[in-house]
Amino acid sequence: MAPSSSRYPYYAVHQMHPLLPSEPGLDGLRPLAAQVIGDAKDLAAHGMPHLRDLLRDALRPMNSYYTNKIEGQHTEPLLIEQAMQQDFSKKPAEARKQRIAVAHIATEQWGEHTFPAFDSSVFFEGSVAQAIHRHLHDQLSPTDLTQIDDEGREETIVPGVWRTRGVKVGAHIPPDPATIPAFMDEWHRGYRHARAGETAVIALMAAHHRLAWIHPFLDGNGRTARLHTHLGLSALGLTQGLWSPMRGLAREQSSYYAHLIAADQPRQGDYDGRGVLSEKGLVDFIEFGMNICLDQVRFMNGMLDMRAFEARLAQMLAAEGTREATRYLRAEAAQPLAWLGTASTMDRARFKGMMGLAARTADRVLADLLTLGIVRSRTPKGPIELALPLGLFRYLFPRLWPEAEANTA
Repeated sequence: MAPSSSRYPYYAVHQMHPLLPSEPGLDGLRPLAAQVIGDAKDLAAHGMPHLRDLLRDALRPMNSYYTNKIEGQHTEPLLIEQAMQQDFSKKPAEARKQRIAVAHIATEQWGEHTFPAFDSSVFFEGSVAQAIHRHLHDQLSPTDLTQIDDEGREETIVPGVWRTRGVKVGAHIPPDPATIPAFMDEWHRGYRHARAGETAVIALMAAHHRLAWIHPFLDGNGRTARLHTHLGLSALGLTQGLWSPMRGLAREQSSYYAHLIAADQPRQGDYDGRGVLSEKGLVDFIEFGMNICLDQVRFMNGMLDMRAFEARLAQMLAAEGTREATRYLRAEAAQPLAWLGTASTMDRARFKGMMGLAARTADRVLADLLTLGIVRSRTPKGPIELALPLGLFRYLFPRLWPEAEANTA
């Protein structure tokens, strides 16, 4: 498209270059990418496989909370938990936030099943971004999809459909809406050969920025970009459902925005690459994103250490044992509880035997553990298994989701 035929500053795909840093920039990023991969693989091999399985489902609401917090549309952790049981607030604005939260949880789960393995030639197709956006927004009500534009007119977000009008995001004016299909095709061409390893991790971070820069949808671009990055890391086998960049991005929100804006900037002189946009800004954004990932992996590594987990269980038992409803709790239950993080179930006799307490005392302890919700059983006398209720996160995974801890203390 010629400059004279577009009233937008960006109308030709070369204006989005570079899509990846030049070779010197890539070489400088590879050691950090290798560290993310290595640490993530170590985390995936951690002990307590049943605890990891439980965490995969328990952490989806947290991911939803944090990505929506970045958009300023988050709701309380307990309200997310209630919404997952189809219990929605009678306040329309709060109920809308609950629906957005539940929609994100469902889309994350759908995406992990839809893209179980990483294929860059497919994953960076524009149709994948459309599918993520569509799945997320198809779950919302017509009212949720209605918004007021900058001129006070009512407009509807159409799930999975490219925007047809111009927008402004802060100081950035994204490309001419007529050129979005061409920009998304170029997005695919730029990353489709990043098949695996360090290059794939670097490409996911770069693609995150460029997708946000294109801003292909009327709304929901940030959520879609973060889901795309999360699902790509999952497909590479790096997250195992145990961590997500969404938590780190929300905790560093101001820095996240600052790095996005810096990578929006035009090239800053002859030493800033050969594209239209700043290569240094893109490199810094990629480095920022990988450091976020590394921080999340290392944090979860501490949470999954078996000895540390057993110690936190003992602290939980001591604290909750001061309550009248669970006054029979004993520290001796910490070890069998920790073992339940490895074994999916355990018969009651073995669990009580591991505590080394008198039979009557062991019965009372188990009854209180069931009351507390740290264990559950599918039948009145059947085997027991570990559970991770939100109200116990402040003991089991301190600082993982501080807002939930405050909400349930």
